[in-house]
Amino acid sequence: MIKILVATDLSERSAHAVQRAVQLIRRQGGGEWCLLHVIDDDAPGELVQRQVQQAETLLQAQAERLLEQAGSRPRVVVAVGEVAEVVVESAKGMGADLLVVGAHRKSALRDFFVGTTLERVVRSSHLPVLRVNGPVTHDYRHALLAADLSRTSMQAWHRARELGLIEEGQVEIASAVEPLAAGAMMDAGISAEVLENQRDLMRQQLLERLGKAGVNVADAHLHVQIGSPEGVIGDALRKSGADLLVLGTHAREGASRFFLGSVASRLLASLDGDALIVPPAA
Repeated sequence: MIKILVATDLSERSAHAVQRAVQLIRRQGGGEWCLLHVIDDDAPGELVQRQVQQAETLLQAQAERLLEQAGSRPRVVVAVGEVAEVVVESAKGMGADLLVVGAHRKSALRDFFVGTTLERVVRSSHLPVLRVNGPVTHDYRHALLAADLSRTSMQAWHRARELGLIEEGQVEIASAVEPLAAGAMMDAGISAEVLENQRDLMRQQLLERLGKAGVNVADAHLHVQIGSPEGVIGDALRKSGADLLVLGTHAREGASRFFLGSVASRLLASLDGDALIVPPAA
């Protein structure tokens, strides 16, 4: 049975994340799940306590309604402290398989997918994180895997399948061959033909890696283009109509980094769709 932790700030955006968790629990025939709300402890004690009581009242009432929708009642946790620390400890405490969050912008979680908060949660908990950005009207039908030649891309693919987010044949794959600036290319003697050769080589290497990982993908669903990663992946998302972006992450010298580095942060900040972020240990 899947175990899901939903981090909510009680906003409409968080409501989308809750509904996606309902859909996943219902699809898998049940599971353990928890609604977590974190209150900043910087405020005066009396105010914090009042906020805790109000949040618990709201979430307990919501949990009763969700019982009928999901087939199982979520546990409710209202905690006080620093967001990333509380999320990590809560996830570890319940042995969560997946953290689900909305695209927060006007709360203590507003930077969850930009900067250090997400990186700390992914690095510390090694937990896949699903960002839900809009209303849930159906299961995920079509995903796009942002791939490089590392094992983390293949791990992200397999983890997404294990979590019931995607199925074989529903995924397209995109990868970018990033050119230097025109002037730098000329100085280095790099021609357009060389870039085309690099693209062909990348495509062949990806096919080999995918085959070794047991990933079957139609030739038409593998997109390797010359350009910036954010441009190539953003374009592939639009053309494919994918409703879920899957990203793998690297762990380098003790710090969790997206395989696209800062590009992934820009992707998550600029793209409107849902996204699954999978760290290596996940």
